[in-house]
Amino acid sequence: MRILGIDPSLRRTGYGVLELLPGSERLLDFGVIAVGAKRSELECLREIYGRISQVLVEQKAEEVAIETVIYVQNHRTAILLGAARGVALLAAANAGVPVFEYPPRRAKTAATGYGASRKAQVGFMIRSILGLQQNLPPDSADAVAVALAHAAARRRALASRRSL
Repeated sequence: MRILGIDPSLRRTGYGVLELLPGSERLLDFGVIAVGAKRSELECLREIYGRISQVLVEQKAEEVAIETVIYVQNHRTAILLGAARGVALLAAANAGVPVFEYPPRRAKTAATGYGASRKAQVGFMIRSILGLQQNLPPDSADAVAVALAHAAARRRALASRRSL
């Protein structure tokens, strides 16, 4: 099973692809879709859609796990974040890949055991859990944490079915 985790943002969308193995996970790909400040919002959305679509195909992702919108004080920020999430969701829908949504606290809990962890703690634990040699960019680490949350949910569901 391959899961594409997405941490959406208009200017820095993080992603990470995990392969679920018996009892563990392996990181297949990660990155940040960084869009320059001078590019328009529409160009940013087009870039996010194109790269997510490309990763879905190249990595043969079977499921997508995406972070839900968190509370933001600025309405404009919320709208832009929603638009970035929307094009990522559209890319998954067009590829026929099911989507699962997780709040940031659940993703952090999956990575660190604590839902209010800082980005550095998430990055450190992602590196440790996956046995990586270097830290991932923070946006990629957050995306991998979302994928780990989904992997944990899948394993719990599978264990529940087996115990019935």
